[in-house]
Amino acid sequence: MEEKKYSWLSYVSIGLGVSLILHPLFTNVFPKYFMKLQYIGISITIVFSVLALLKKNEKKTVAAIGLLLAVVMATFIGAMLYISFNKYSPV
Repeated sequence: MEEKKYSWLSYVSIGLGVSLILHPLFTNVFPKYFMKLQYIGISITIVFSVLALLKKNEKKTVAAIGLLLAVVMATFIGAMLYISFNKYSPV
């Protein structure tokens, strides 16, 4: 039986997850592309995390953390969109 290791998929998923979390700190540098980069980054992070989680001979911890970071940012972006769309709502 092979020893389970972390592969490049796990490291990419956690790297992208951390960069998604740190990305709002740098919005003054390129605010025009913030939402587009977040959508693309969240999607790619989720894909890499799921691929890493589905691999048979791979440790799952790092990929699960990357997936959790992507879900946290997706929730944050969803809350930002909800607040911005309902800013002038009479309800």
